[in-house]
Amino acid sequence: MQMPLQLTFRRLEHSDALAEVVRRRAERLEHLFDRIISCHVVVELAGHHHHHGDHYRVAINLGLPGRELLVSHTPAAETTETVHATVDGAFDEAARQLEDWAKRRREHRHDEIHRAR
Repeated sequence: MQMPLQLTFRRLEHSDALAEVVRRRAERLEHLFDRIISCHVVVELAGHHHHHGDHYRVAINLGLPGRELLVSHTPAAETTETVHATVDGAFDEAARQLEDWAKRRREHRHDEIHRAR
């Protein structure tokens, strides 16, 4: 992985297994766009409900050339989603947004080249 990855756990214990999942998912983002400058992931225990268990929130901040991409994933309060599923949901959304941004960037550069001719 070329980009620096920063991982923060809030209100829950550090987990080497979860850190490895985050690292692998961040590497997949680099395959979509290889010029990611930075990646900061926050995994947070958002709350605990007596009947529904723990609720997690995952935020991803990607530093891109000339832009930051911010993704936050919090499952609905009435659903039970594991911390791993919440991480996957956040990275899935980050991948969609990164693909859209990279596509718009390529199209914009393509249009600029045609206008320059």
